[in-house]
Amino acid sequence: MAAERVDEVVLRTLVIQFDGRVVEVFGSGSGDVVRQHVALMNEPEIQPPNRKGRSMVKIAGTLFGIDADELPGLKPLLDKIGEAIRIAKDQTLA
Repeated sequence: MAAERVDEVVLRTLVIQFDGRVVEVFGSGSGDVVRQHVALMNEPEIQPPNRKGRSMVKIAGTLFGIDADELPGLKPLLDKIGEAIRIAKDQTLA
């Protein structure tokens, strides 16, 4: 039996994991873990950077700030999550 692949991005203040269907955000705000299935989520949002180069990101109902140097490592995972959300929504409508 093959191990399930989990994508993970470690940022300065939190960790995001994605197994293809469930997004987990560790260390956001109160330190709780947020878990959400892609069928119940909206696509990730990235706000334009402020004058200090920091962007706000919204994913799985969690809003957090990241520095400009963290965005290139996070963007591919957000794109993958967004695609999974679109697929899940299409399957729900079918």
